[in-house]
Amino acid sequence: MTAGMVMSIGRFAQMKYHRLKYRLCMQHSFDKKAEHRHHHLIEIEIVARHMAEEFLEFASMDSVLEQVFGPYQYQYLNDFPEFEGNTSIEHLGEVFYLKVKDALEKQHWKFARFEISETPLRIYAITEETF
Repeated sequence: MTAGMVMSIGRFAQMKYHRLKYRLCMQHSFDKKAEHRHHHLIEIEIVARHMAEEFLEFASMDSVLEQVFGPYQYQYLNDFPEFEGNTSIEHLGEVFYLKVKDALEKQHWKFARFEISETPLRIYAITEETF
């Protein structure tokens, strides 16, 4: 049984997913003024399943996420054109969701869920596939 396969147990079917968290240390300001710059540790969680029939290590998904998020690590997000005017958690979520989805699908991953949070109590989520 591989990560992307369906397995039946009695009357129930199971889907196998990989769930990975990524922490992004970044800075931003809501008004683009350097004196209002502040830091955040953003936690991003991705849930996906690989469509291939071979066994995959988490490192496979890890390397894709590092390519997407690496350029933003320890950076001032207002300096990036995609965040210049809006660095809200919802906008970060929308931008990163599209980047992650595109990168994962190129590597034959089926995207299921994306979550981004600045605190454990404030989470913005996008879901494409039901569990």
